[in-house]
Amino acid sequence: MSWQGELNKYLASTYKNWVISKRNIFTLFELFFWPLVNLLSIGLLTRFLMVDESMVSFLLVGSIALTILQVAQMDVAYVLLFDMWSKSIKNTFIAPIHSRHLIFGSLLFGIMRGSVVFAILASISFYLFGFKFYAGGLLPPLIFLAGVFSMAAIIGIAVCISILTFGQKADVAAWSLSGLILLFSGIYYPVDVLPFFLQVLARAIPLTYFLEYYRSIFIPGPHHLAVGLSLAALYLLLGLILFDRAIRRARRTGILLWLSE
Repeated sequence: MSWQGELNKYLASTYKNWVISKRNIFTLFELFFWPLVNLLSIGLLTRFLMVDESMVSFLLVGSIALTILQVAQMDVAYVLLFDMWSKSIKNTFIAPIHSRHLIFGSLLFGIMRGSVVFAILASISFYLFGFKFYAGGLLPPLIFLAGVFSMAAIIGIAVCISILTFGQKADVAAWSLSGLILLFSGIYYPVDVLPFFLQVLARAIPLTYFLEYYRSIFIPGPHHLAVGLSLAALYLLLGLILFDRAIRRARRTGILLWLSE
């Protein structure tokens, strides 16, 4: 197959998410309302507690990371959620596509939306709370965003696998998994405050390392970015393999037809 045909398979998922999202007024809440509410609540809390500049940066980085993660991972999960809700999931798999086309195509749309959210939140954080997201140059925020988007893809893959395995009840994972990430990856606190066994779990989450890396720009300290990059690549590869197996199993067991009735 030509590279144009391969590219179209990726862009098809991007375009589908775009068409559905622009017709849904609630996507504006995901893009503007909830991100602003979350950022302002955390920012105003830092003013009330009168914390120093380094702590403001620590909390705002966590707030921005969580918001972008939620926006982007939902876009990846929507690639199957929209089809499941509309009872048309079997139509998606009539085309000769693989898991990588669905995931990376929808992730592209998530990256676009997440980048818009980041630009908005970073600008507001600078003007209202003095948070300079570019303090270490442009490379650190780009690496940070790449880590958040890769984590979003991993969560989205897990949601898609759950849908093809457990059916409609699995859509709760689209909202609950990012909440668990909040608890374990140190969104609002360092993972060192967690019990030891939870610290072990936190160290298995790539986002933990990307948060530590980006925060080290504002609060000097150790980080292990290479570990985060390695874990993200490993989970993405493993996730795609498991997703392809879930697709084959769903075709064999008839779950695709059941989800489309």
